[in-house]
Amino acid sequence: MSEMYGADIAALRTLGNAMARHGDVLEAAVGRVTEAVTAAAWSGPDHDGFVDEWHTTHAAALRAAAQDLMEAGRRVVENADDQERTSESYDGGGPGAGPSAPRPAPEGTDLSSSEGQGDKAVGDLGDLEDAGEVPLDDQAIDASEIDQGSLADCWFLASAGAIAEQNPEWIQDHIKYNAEDGTHTVTFYEDGEPVEITVDSNVYEGAAGDPSGDPSWISIYEKAAVEFLGGEYDDIEYDNPARALEMMTGKDTSSDSLDPTWPWQDPPSLESIGERLENGEPVVASSPDGGGWFGDPPPDKEVVNNHVYTVESVSEDGKTITLVNPWGPGGGTGSDGETKPGTITMTADEFYENFETVTYGGSMS
Repeated sequence: MSEMYGADIAALRTLGNAMARHGDVLEAAVGRVTEAVTAAAWSGPDHDGFVDEWHTTHAAALRAAAQDLMEAGRRVVENADDQERTSESYDGGGPGAGPSAPRPAPEGTDLSSSEGQGDKAVGDLGDLEDAGEVPLDDQAIDASEIDQGSLADCWFLASAGAIAEQNPEWIQDHIKYNAEDGTHTVTFYEDGEPVEITVDSNVYEGAAGDPSGDPSWISIYEKAAVEFLGGEYDDIEYDNPARALEMMTGKDTSSDSLDPTWPWQDPPSLESIGERLENGEPVVASSPDGGGWFGDPPPDKEVVNNHVYTVESVSEDGKTITLVNPWGPGGGTGSDGETKPGTITMTADEFYENFETVTYGGSMS
């Protein structure tokens, strides 16, 4: 993609975020049409031929287009970030800025080139600290024990929280402390195949950690993701939760749009989302970008704009849904000046009004 210098930085970032988000929506549409094609009351060679053509030609082309759209959106956001850094006004982004809505960065040293740390500054992540051997008990591995820090990576952190909610043993089995050299090895997946990523235990104080600001398992997971996705902290900003779920579990994902105007799909009921959770599937929900080009921001001022949340639970009567903000249990203040809580419970109508897509990972049971 060619550079777009001279463009409005905020408009570029809004465009990039919208492209990435709507690539996710297109991916969700392909999944729903695939379900309809497969379930159609039709049999015989014509049916078999059509289903085969759909999977091998049409669905494959649409999924490729969705991936291209998401990648192009990520590149546009990167371009906006480059321009902002060039103008010496880039400060890591405030809450609500971009799909990951990073928290304000602490004072400290800029991210600089060093082995295992990447060589592009992403705001001000503070000083390095030695995480040592991070706690891996069930209390530590919980969505409410994640505090996003200063990176725009809620797509990754909320997904990690969703996995932790469903199966903390999965996290425990996929991170190993190497006492001989003080490193950690995290197992991710590429095309369903395990890939081991070993990182040292030095993490930035402004990166993800626990709610007390201390390094934790999520600090190591985040650092391993940086290495897995390219080696620079920029590489973990602004992406799709489906990618995070797949890289952490090796399992296929699916998505539903919450837009009631879609002609071929009704929004999923809260009961159906609850059934997914009961089936052991990690679930996340994404709020709209609200940049003015592709729809409005969430009407509920407690919901972070353009942000990904862990879906914690659906009530037994199917009337409410509870979501966890990866900003931590204390939440924070958004760029609009409004307080954003760490946990939020909504009715079905409120959920559909304030969120755009819901993404499911493969069962962790």
